[in-house]
Amino acid sequence: MSEQFSFKLVTPEKTFMEGNASMIVLPGIEGDMGILADHSNIITSMRPGLIKVIGTNEEKLFFVEEGFIKFSNNELLVVAVGLDENEKINNDFINAKISSLETDLEAESENLKSKIQNKIDSLKLLLN
Repeated sequence: MSEQFSFKLVTPEKTFMEGNASMIVLPGIEGDMGILADHSNIITSMRPGLIKVIGTNEEKLFFVEEGFIKFSNNELLVVAVGLDENEKINNDFINAKISSLETDLEAESENLKSKIQNKIDSLKLLLN
């Protein structure tokens, strides 16, 4: 059993990061999930939240608005929308995202309001 697995973090514009990790924590649609080497195969969506990449000697933190993940054969693919690095993540950053979504909430149809409200609720959980 290997202690690391390969991963690729991509956005629609580019490959943001790739390499090996010992653990990655992701904001899954039903709660945070930790991925370790030899995890069972999975495909799932992500909600707004923090991605934590834990390597041998370092730890990196990213904010993601949404996306999905696929893990199989000890390879993790994270397709992320709205990805920002740790330096930008603070209460002002999160409050700006919430304000933007609240503006969108007022203008959207009833069908999309619950999805937007779920994003707002997820962001509010990140506030310190």
